[in-house]
Amino acid sequence: MSGSSVQEHFLDTSVMRSLLLATQAYRQYLESQFSSEPLYISNYVQMEIKRSYLINIISFYFVLRLDSINTIGDAIALWSNKFKGSELKAILQVIPQLFSTRQLNFSSPQDKEKALSLLVIYIKRFELIIRRKFPNCNDYTVCSRAVVPLTIDLKNPVPDLKKFVLEFGDTKTCRSKCQIDDFLLVKYRSEVEQLIEVASQLPRNTNTRGFLNIAKNLKEILVVGATACDCKCCEKIGDVVIALNTPRNLRLEHTDNSFDYLCPPIKQPHYKYPSENQVVMNLSIINLEQD
Repeated sequence: MSGSSVQEHFLDTSVMRSLLLATQAYRQYLESQFSSEPLYISNYVQMEIKRSYLINIISFYFVLRLDSINTIGDAIALWSNKFKGSELKAILQVIPQLFSTRQLNFSSPQDKEKALSLLVIYIKRFELIIRRKFPNCNDYTVCSRAVVPLTIDLKNPVPDLKKFVLEFGDTKTCRSKCQIDDFLLVKYRSEVEQLIEVASQLPRNTNTRGFLNIAKNLKEILVVGATACDCKCCEKIGDVVIALNTPRNLRLEHTDNSFDYLCPPIKQPHYKYPSENQVVMNLSIINLEQD
């Protein structure tokens, strides 16, 4: 991170994930905003991508491996019935990324084995991309889930995938190694107190809801202390962890409303991008007007 006049950027999880997984139109839009400027993340942001996306893709791999699942279509149907929200979104994102371009037949038992092989390669490459594509800033939380290794033997991937899922999911061990309590209760305690105070003066509405929920959890952490800091709690306050963790000489790039309230009090430069839906719809309107 040089001291040049070039604007340097720190990516929130939402923007990093969009650059990797969004529609082509939205990826192109974001890339046009950044040009060739450096894009930084932290280990904590890496962890959030692994938790919200990579773990779900690995889980889907094991669903597809089930003896009772004969086709890709069966695996997708089971997954759709079993999971909602982010779990379903992960699979909807991987399908066009992987299967559609390979012309796999979702109804063919023969193509199930091809899909399993492709999924393993995809998992390995995706993990490599999130470690190498973006320069890494210091992570003052020392998130140990972020650095759980994933090395895959493509000829025998199951043991390696199971090992990664087990270690990543061992939140008790991971928590014993991280410093989220020191991060919130010592290093950034005054900022946490300041954010709680800001929240106390805001009305609850669509825009403030996310920030107010974060402030409520922060307040509980201050009252209870270090024992309130676990991986589940950390997941609920991820935006504030990212905001506090962002170097103040970088601009935090995001799509979430919560950062509009998190960043100004701590003097963190930030910019909110329109959602994928907004950008895609606007492009559609422009194209219609030009026809």
